[in-house]
Amino acid sequence: MASTKPVWFITGANSGFGLLLTQLLLSHGHTVIATARSASKFPQSLKDDPKADLVEIEIAGPASAITAAVDAAVTRHGRIDVLVNNAGFGLMGALEEVTEADARYQFDVNFFGLLNFTKAVLPHMRAQNSGVIVHMSSGAGILAGRGAPVYAASKFAVEGLAEGLANEVKPFGIRVHLIEPGISRTNFLDQVAQGKQVGQKIEGYLNIGGILGSMRGMQPGDPEKGVQRIFEVVMGTDMGEGMEWDLRVPLGSDCFGMFEAKAKSLSATLEKMKNIALSTDFVV
Repeated sequence: MASTKPVWFITGANSGFGLLLTQLLLSHGHTVIATARSASKFPQSLKDDPKADLVEIEIAGPASAITAAVDAAVTRHGRIDVLVNNAGFGLMGALEEVTEADARYQFDVNFFGLLNFTKAVLPHMRAQNSGVIVHMSSGAGILAGRGAPVYAASKFAVEGLAEGLANEVKPFGIRVHLIEPGISRTNFLDQVAQGKQVGQKIEGYLNIGGILGSMRGMQPGDPEKGVQRIFEVVMGTDMGEGMEWDLRVPLGSDCFGMFEAKAKSLSATLEKMKNIALSTDFVV
């Protein structure tokens, strides 16, 4: 890291991984520019911490407003060392159960909001010739199962963006990480359990809302351990030492299993489809 006490910019820092990471960083004396849709959503502990710079902004708002907020933060603090694109939500339901408007909003938040914050920060990081960009993805961005294809699609888009971006910005000394949690014990499932962020049920499709709602409080992933691993990878310390340039960081045994299943599936496809693939080149 360019600084032992870097300046972090975290979207969606009022809950879940974003809040836990913010609290961890503040405990280490780091400066955190923390965003939320409404300042009222921040806990009082953040409001009272002088190292917490709280910013109210809509993640799916205009790119110009996002750029202005980032530029203003750089003016206040002199630099942004780490951007954490954490803000997002999960739209549950089979494809037929999800409206086009809801699907578009899913991408506005999970993909285009992330894209706009990244584009706003990049000029400053290029000028510094250093920086770290952390995208919060999901195991669903590696392996899409039943029940949330639009959510998975938004995370697959983030995965592709990050993979290409990592190659583009490495010459500028900028690192990119994809954090891929499994199902963790945050408030992520709260809205689902209340019947929100779930499409209109159609008989015959998996009742993903009910399944996930029943898991609330029993998710296998420990988010406090998760944010500690994120911190270590970004800082290059402890378990993250030597992993500074690794793109993907899976969190949780369930996510690791999803990686294994995807790897096996791709290997099987390569073997089965080899002759078809090689048969379609021009013969010289």
